[in-house]
Amino acid sequence: MSSRKYTDQSLKTVIQELLKDRGFEKKYNELEIFRCYKEVVGDVIARKTREIYMRDKTLVLKMDSGVLKQELSYQRSKIADLINEKLGARAVEQVEVW
Repeated sequence: MSSRKYTDQSLKTVIQELLKDRGFEKKYNELEIFRCYKEVVGDVIARKTREIYMRDKTLVLKMDSGVLKQELSYQRSKIADLINEKLGARAVEQVEVW
């Protein structure tokens, strides 16, 4: 007889538990935020983003274009709201544009 325990869990739940147990949950969440950022702003703006990273719950963006930097500064709260909506969680509190 097999010593495996079978439970009725979704694949998503199993993967999330595995990531949490292995200590990869934070990095996975950051990758999901970056993916959502690209979906929210589009390919053109994503390509003009020189650097993107998370600092606590702040999404930090470094841009190549001064005009684009200013425009995204006006849309910071909207970007954060759209990313959180796509993730289904409050992962991004604010956005900083440099």
